Amino acid sequence: MAVTTDVIPRRPTLLLIVVLACLFVLMSRSSQTRYIGETRTLFERTVMTVFSPVPKAVNWVGQSASDMYHGYLDMRRSVRENLDLHNKVAQLTTENLKLRQSEGDLRRLRGLLGYAEQFTTGTTMAHAIMLDTSSRFKSIILDRGSAAGVEVNDAVVGANGLIGRVILTTHDMSKVQLVSDNNCSVGSLLERTRRQGVLRGDGAGGAQLLDIPVLADVQPGDAVLTAGIDGIYPKGIPIGVVTKAEKGSELFKTITVRPSIDFGSIEEVIVLHTRKIPPEVARYAP
Repeated sequence: MAVTTDVIPRRPTLLLIVVLACLFVLMSRSSQTRYIGETRTLFERTVMTVFSPVPKAVNWVGQSASDMYHGYLDMRRSVRENLDLHNKVAQLTTENLKLRQSEGDLRRLRGLLGYAEQFTTGTTMAHAIMLDTSSRFKSIILDRGSAAGVEVNDAVVGANGLIGRVILTTHDMSKVQLVSDNNCSVGSLLERTRRQGVLRGDGAGGAQLLDIPVLADVQPGDAVLTAGIDGIYPKGIPIGVVTKAEKGSELFKTITVRPSIDFGSIEEVIVLHTRKIPPEVARYAP
């Protein structure tokens, strides 16, 4: 047991001596281990073999870092180009909407002007600047008044038919009573049968055709026009279409009319400067 204890502590010293001896022999013989035409010693070749992966690793790390940097720059450039394209698309979309709106306005104005050419009376084009269909009195405000020749009881029409009549004017504005107002009455006739009656608004966007006898021929789909017998509206302006015709409780039919005009979409209108009947003529009695 004593011999084993003395040998174990000596092993590290012996190993160190062996390693140093090997290194000494390797260095002393490095100049004698060249191959023919070989310029590197055995020691140099050993060192190069051991450390050759280091330059490769460094080169790989550098290349990867360069690729990441350039990739980051490319990504930033792509993001900037994408934002520019989005802005251009938004701009082009806005311009397209404006062109479509202009095209719609032009088409609507052409229809309105073409409709106005059917009348021999003087006309004035106006824009609706306020619409009031929620209160008891259904009306619109126009941006033309007495300065443009607009007078009370001038008829107001759109491209699809009758809108109403002027009831109040100022220098540069006027108020129009809509045919859907329950205080509005229009002398009317059925285009198919030429039967005359009185159209009155129901206050809810529609109208009723009154004073049509029970035996009169009235069918849903019949067109209703102005009769030109009320001293305000010229003859032949479309007012609406019959949607329901029923036998009333008395001598007259109950007839519901859908107006030709969508009062919620009024923009441009034409004011017809109708020929007014002087009061002295209307009231004269021989």
